[in-house]
Amino acid sequence: MADLCDGAHSLGELDFGRLCRARGLPGPSRQVVRSTPDGRVYLDVAWEDIGLVVEIDGGHHALALNPVDDALRQNEVVLGGEHVLRLPVLGLRLLPDDFMAQVVRAHAQWSAAA
Repeated sequence: MADLCDGAHSLGELDFGRLCRARGLPGPSRQVVRSTPDGRVYLDVAWEDIGLVVEIDGGHHALALNPVDDALRQNEVVLGGEHVLRLPVLGLRLLPDDFMAQVVRAHAQWSAAA
């Protein structure tokens, strides 16, 4: 319930929060707002203090023009100086340890640089 109150918008985001806690990561901010030339965008989760963003992509992200929109949004975030990792929900289900190992490494790497 706390995750929902904290802004989780999908089951994948809820699972991600649980996996972060299991690995000792601090809780990220959820549904973080950024301004881009095309307006406001919402990012799934971010550790704003170190510039790390994780986008958790459900199946709908592969449909129609969504990959194009996702790429433009990610490029704007990267051009703004942040680091973006993409985590497909299918990957979260099939290879959670592999994807979370990358998140843990990224968090450690950019925490050390901050």
